[in-house]
Amino acid sequence: MKRFFYCIIFACIAWNIVNASPFRERIYVQTDKQLYLAGERIRMKVLTINAEQIPVDFSKVAYAELVCDSVARAQIKVELINGAGEGRMQLPVDLPSGYYRLIAYTQFMRNEGPEVFFEKNIAVANTFQSGYQPVEQERATESDTLLQESFAPANLDTSVNISLQPDKKIYTTREHGELILSGLPENIHTLSVSITGKEWMPVAESDVSLFRKNQTKKSLTFTGVFLPEYEGHIVKGKIIDNLTSAVKTDNDFLFPVLTFLGEGLHFFSGQKNKTGDVQFVTTGISETKEIATEIFFADGKYRVDIQSPFVTRFTPKPMPQLHIDTAYYGRLLERSVALQVLNYFSDESSDHRIVSESYFKMKPSMSYKLDEYTRFTTMQEVFTEFIFPARFRRNGGKWEISTLVKRGNEYSFGTSPLVLLDGVPVSDHDVIYNYNPLAVERINIYYGPCFMGGYRFDGIVELITYRRLHQDLTLNKSTQIISYEGPQSYQRFDTPDYSDENNRKSPKPDARHTLLWNPDVRTDGKTFIRLPFDTSDLTGEFQATVEGVTKDGKIIFITSVFKVER
Repeated sequence: MKRFFYCIIFACIAWNIVNASPFRERIYVQTDKQLYLAGERIRMKVLTINAEQIPVDFSKVAYAELVCDSVARAQIKVELINGAGEGRMQLPVDLPSGYYRLIAYTQFMRNEGPEVFFEKNIAVANTFQSGYQPVEQERATESDTLLQESFAPANLDTSVNISLQPDKKIYTTREHGELILSGLPENIHTLSVSITGKEWMPVAESDVSLFRKNQTKKSLTFTGVFLPEYEGHIVKGKIIDNLTSAVKTDNDFLFPVLTFLGEGLHFFSGQKNKTGDVQFVTTGISETKEIATEIFFADGKYRVDIQSPFVTRFTPKPMPQLHIDTAYYGRLLERSVALQVLNYFSDESSDHRIVSESYFKMKPSMSYKLDEYTRFTTMQEVFTEFIFPARFRRNGGKWEISTLVKRGNEYSFGTSPLVLLDGVPVSDHDVIYNYNPLAVERINIYYGPCFMGGYRFDGIVELITYRRLHQDLTLNKSTQIISYEGPQSYQRFDTPDYSDENNRKSPKPDARHTLLWNPDVRTDGKTFIRLPFDTSDLTGEFQATVEGVTKDGKIIFITSVFKVER
């Protein structure tokens, strides 16, 4: 309970500070390249700064949307640690060729309006759809010129003099190489590096110049409608009447909760208002997870519908047409085939059921591994025979679970425990009474009283199944389970190590167009570092790009080009 009140006090203090001061948050985004194929993945580094370009650590979540005209075609959330994070946006395979706006912001920035959001132009070519707009052959030279201009950041005012050189100008395929960085400032806040195939299409206006235009804007008004996510991601929802499907506004007696499913206690209470909105302030949660929402004391009459935290619709902005010269069709075909080969042989996989470390650090008072006991076929037998801290009792024609709760120096059985099965809150204990105990691996008992999210429970009963999939669980009409995409956390970019001769001779094709992506280069105050990389089976020109920012707000941006031949 103390922790809950401390959070409320801290929230009030922080909110008063940001409203009383001229503090304004801004975002800067680096991408691994500027021209993508439909079905490819945009890798991005996100950095939060203030209006004076100084790095800040405030919001814990950033939002990025790829916008066509006024509608978002792809969206991701990015977890921010110390003001920086890394995200991966999967482009739809049916995304038409053209220019798109990559827009990034925090919820706190939404109080000023979209004028202060970060914007960067991204080009997408769809090799699976017709509709290319070929231009005359002589336009190729003009396109190349535009490309060079796009990588020359406008109005870049910095005294940082950095040298970036590959250890060779020409490499062979599957060769181990190094980037040599010298003249680095000692006060680097964050640094990123990417190596990708050199673009041959024009990309309108550089990201740095767009950033400079937006980050200098200061709004005249600050609404204060959007809470800052300084502790973690805020999951938003609405309380809905199950009978009428209308938003429930008179909800003082309702207690909405949210849990992340799996093993461990990930329980968050909702903060509701008179208009039916509810917000769950989570922490320590990332990647795609199953979540459950429940409304206590609702008797199945109401539910929580999760709402999108994104802006989704933006004011349209004129964009240049993307013309693809017929001279580049061969390169497009090669890159398209390489992308399909890369996806086919990709080792990337993730278990969406993996949950972060338990938010509540309480250890079970008692833990029962059921295989160590006689296996019974009913839950009543299981609890009666050997789970003495909890028991079933009959009340008003329904079964209730009671758990031990400490009252003074003595323990007695309380009547209002929190019951979870694989993380799903179960308010109707008849469901547990009729559940198949042979599917349950372990039962954890927490003696009460337990205070979670401002609620007091007479203990906790946690049932963990073998599969952790809450199979065959009968849900209350107030309970909903959905797959929810949380903020993306840092993911290692794995590449083969071709300094090993066995790897060089591997028959597995290496079709990487992005040779290196490291959004978190650690310099440790060094002014000279070497960054290893490995070429793939692709040939041609490749461009290395290093971007970052110093602690005093100077932007680092430098590129270098090398060739790969067979």
